[in-house]
Amino acid sequence: MCKCNETKQSHGTALVPDFSARGFTQGTTTTSMEAAHAQLKDLRAMQLSVCVGASYNPSTNKICFTIPIYGDLCVTSPVPIPVGGDLKACAETCGSFIPTGLKVTIYLNGNPIFSGTIIGFC
Repeated sequence: MCKCNETKQSHGTALVPDFSARGFTQGTTTTSMEAAHAQLKDLRAMQLSVCVGASYNPSTNKICFTIPIYGDLCVTSPVPIPVGGDLKACAETCGSFIPTGLKVTIYLNGNPIFSGTIIGFC
């Protein structure tokens, strides 16, 4: 039974926000961002936050998506996906300046159905 409106946490990690709905700057403080930039002004793109389309393969029960830099990834679907369901995967790296992992939340028709760390640790 799908309980899509419940917010679940997997392995102690919170849901990855739907960046396509809220944007990328909400929740960041200018002071901390400016301090990080001043210390690491030559460092490029160590953190990643992205939402991408996903597809479902009913024969394998896998939801697959492509994350820039990380490539093609798949997770087992926790619920049956209806034909024509709108799937989206939002991901962000964990860690301070050097990523230690990638956490992903899968959305079905705007509701989170899966959230967890799929690469490394968070």
